[in-house]
Amino acid sequence: MPSFSELGLSEALCQALKGQSVTQPSPIQQKAIPALLEGRELCAQSPTGTGKTLAFLLPILDRLDPTLSSAQAIILAPTHDLSAQIYHQALLLIKNGALPLRAALLIGGGSRQRQLEHLRQKPQLIIGTPGRVLEMIEQRKIKAHTVSFVVLDEGDRLLDDANQEAVQAVLKTTLASRRRVSLFSASLDDATLERAKQIQKNPLFLRPKSAVTPMNLTHIALRTQTREKILTIRKLYAALHPRRSIVFCNNPNRIAVTVERLRYHHLTAVGLLGQSSKQERQTALEAFREGRAAFLVCSDLGSRGLDFPQVDLVIHLDIPENPVFYQHRAGRAGRQGHAGMIVSLVTPYEAQFLKKYEKALGISISYRRLSHGALVEDKAENNIPLRQNNPAKTEQKKCKKTEKNHDER
Repeated sequence: MPSFSELGLSEALCQALKGQSVTQPSPIQQKAIPALLEGRELCAQSPTGTGKTLAFLLPILDRLDPTLSSAQAIILAPTHDLSAQIYHQALLLIKNGALPLRAALLIGGGSRQRQLEHLRQKPQLIIGTPGRVLEMIEQRKIKAHTVSFVVLDEGDRLLDDANQEAVQAVLKTTLASRRRVSLFSASLDDATLERAKQIQKNPLFLRPKSAVTPMNLTHIALRTQTREKILTIRKLYAALHPRRSIVFCNNPNRIAVTVERLRYHHLTAVGLLGQSSKQERQTALEAFREGRAAFLVCSDLGSRGLDFPQVDLVIHLDIPENPVFYQHRAGRAGRQGHAGMIVSLVTPYEAQFLKKYEKALGISISYRRLSHGALVEDKAENNIPLRQNNPAKTEQKKCKKTEKNHDER
C-alpha cells in the first residue's frame, strides 16, 4: 500500500495527517489524490465512511497557491452540517500542517456578517452550500473567475432537481477553460451521471467493482408493530449497550416526538430538526459526538456525509423509501473499517421491502428477535408474508365500499 507521500502530497500535509493519526490512504484516496493532483476531473463513487472528504480535500490544499489572495477552489455540499464538517476538517489540516492558507465557510442560516469578515481575509478555499455561495458571488464578495477547482460533495444530491439550478449558476460564474469539476458521492445513479456530462469535460470515473455497502456491517430486522417500536429500541439498547446510535425517521415531523418518547424511557437522545437554529443543531451534534447523548434522531437529511465517531448502531424506525436512502443511512455506522449493526424495525407491511434492498445493495438481512436480553435467531421469519396490504390503503378501500353501498341503497 502506497503512503500519502508516495501519492504525491507535500511533506506538510503528510505531517498534518500524522497529527490526526491517519497514516495509510484508503482505496478511494489512493485513486483520487494522484488524479486530482494531475488536474483531472473525477466522477467518484465510494461507500460511506471510506475517506472521501480527505480524498478531495488533501490534493486541493496541496495545489492552492498561498501567495494569491483570491478564491482558487470551491467545495459545495448540500447541507449546512456537511459543509461545516468539511470546513473544520480543512482548518485542522491547515493548522496541523502549518499551511499559510485561509478558508471560509458560507452557509445559509449562519451569521452573514461573520462570513463577510472571513471573505475580507481573501481566503483561497471556499466551502459552503450552493445558495449562499452564489449569493456572495452575485454580490461580488467572491471573484469566481479565479477559481480552478470545484468539488461537488454528495454530487447526486447537488445535481438533483432541488439543487441543480443553483449549482450550475455557481459554475457559470467561473471560467470554463480554467475550472476542473469533480463529483464525489456514495451513490451515483444514471440521472446524476447524465447531468454531470453538462458540467464536466473528460472525467475519470472511479466506481466500486463490488457491493456499494461496507462489508463490515451486520444487517438485521426485528418484527414489531408501529406502536411498539420505541419500546423495542429500549430493549435493543439494553441488549447491545451501543456507544452511539442513530435513529432514522422518514417524516421529519416525527423527530421531536421520537426524542421525547426515548427520553421517557430514560434514554438520552437529541434530534436534528430542520427548523432548528444553527446553534441548536450544533448543540445537538456536540452532545452526540461527545457521548452525552446515546441517540441521535434525524431524517434522511442527516444520513448524508456527516461523520460521527464510533456509531455502532443504526436503527430504521421507518423503513427507508428506497435502497439509496438505506445505503446512506447504513453508512453512518461502521466507519473507517469498524464493525457496525443496522437494525430495521419492520411491521408485516414493511417487511416486503427488505428483499428489494438486499438485491439492490448486495447485502443479507437476517431476522432476529429479542429474548431474555439478547438477540437470537427468529425462526418465524418464513411466516412473514412477502406482501401485505398497506393498512392505510385498506382503510381507504373500506370507506369507498361503504360509500358505494350507501349510494346504492
